[in-house]
Amino acid sequence: MIAGLAGKKFKKSGPAKDLALSRRDFDKKIRRIVTILNKLETKKVIRTSDLAAEFNVSLRTIQRDINLIDTTGFPLKQETERGCYSFMDNFSLKQIMLSREEASLLSFLHGISKVLGKKFDDSFNSIFKRVISSESSSPFYVKLPEGERLSENYSFLESLKSAINEEKKVRIEYSSGKETKEYEVSPVKLAFYEGLWYLLAYVKAGELMKFRLDFINKVTLLDEYFEMPRNLKTILDESVNIWFTEKRDKKVTFRVDEEAAKYFKYGKYFPLQKVRLEKDSTAIIETKVGIYEEIIPAMLSWISHISEIEPVELKEKVVGILKSAINGISP
Repeated sequence: MIAGLAGKKFKKSGPAKDLALSRRDFDKKIRRIVTILNKLETKKVIRTSDLAAEFNVSLRTIQRDINLIDTTGFPLKQETERGCYSFMDNFSLKQIMLSREEASLLSFLHGISKVLGKKFDDSFNSIFKRVISSESSSPFYVKLPEGERLSENYSFLESLKSAINEEKKVRIEYSSGKETKEYEVSPVKLAFYEGLWYLLAYVKAGELMKFRLDFINKVTLLDEYFEMPRNLKTILDESVNIWFTEKRDKKVTFRVDEEAAKYFKYGKYFPLQKVRLEKDSTAIIETKVGIYEEIIPAMLSWISHISEIEPVELKEKVVGILKSAINGISP
């Protein structure tokens, strides 16, 4: 769209003048806006006179920059002292996850959108409002599990990312408990489950293992390549926790009472979950797993609403866990 404007004539004033700026003037304007946003973010209050002196431009030029930032939608307020501005209270560029360079480019593009007419200007404003709105103003809230940060302090992180991207095998030194082992693996994903980061890797075809990143001591890139499994996304999409397996050969069914059925109708608590509502308002839940540990934690959280567990070996596992727990808290 911008390229299509090359042959169009504009009156050289206001935003149209900005559009016709030379590359050199464009760079200067962007640098000024970046600096202004940086000062608003760090020094909190800016003075147009100081900025005019710093950039060796007129007060009018700086005021146009301020007006552009303001009309773009960044919440500026004018201080009691003339020519002084700051962001509105509690606002920060960090809230909208924009770099100062990105914010300055948005300000400049806002000037261009005005030149293109009301339709483009309205579209820009609609997009910008979604970008700049703070999390607190959103009508939605999603609670994600808190946990370990994927820290750049992991000396091997870049090696793992490169190995996954280039589909190269690695050798890892892994300490779990008191035992330290070495594994040659095909790394496929760095995954976050229930507050912890894991390396998902194949030791051999069909044997997907999970290695906690905080247990990895060392990673060595190998000059050997592997082929990324095509079904990896499906495997991960079907998972509900770190206990998932590639093969799901165990079918599990159980009944939940009327109260729990209302939740299972809309919420997914088990992999490949299927819900069949019964005439008595209870529900039959069906799922498939590779190991029972993948679903036992969720079953225990609903245990007061669950009955008729099949297969029998799973029922016995659940009963055994409950008995051990009861014995452990007995007076």
